[in-house]
Amino acid sequence: MGKRKSVVLSLVLTFFFGPFGMLYSTVPGALVMMVLYVAIGIPTLGWGLAVLHPIAMIWGAIAADRANR
Repeated sequence: MGKRKSVVLSLVLTFFFGPFGMLYSTVPGALVMMVLYVAIGIPTLGWGLAVLHPIAMIWGAIAADRANR
């Protein structure tokens, strides 16, 4: 069994570093969110990130929880 991943640490890292913090819990998810941050952030002048950031945090927490199962 691999190392356990902390859900709280995943939330904190994603809160402060966005999709780069998701690299702790899910690399494919982080790459998807990085693309979405650019694709949605640029046309909306950053306003779209207000929707994407909580989604990234939830996704990272779920990925960390699933890694522990």
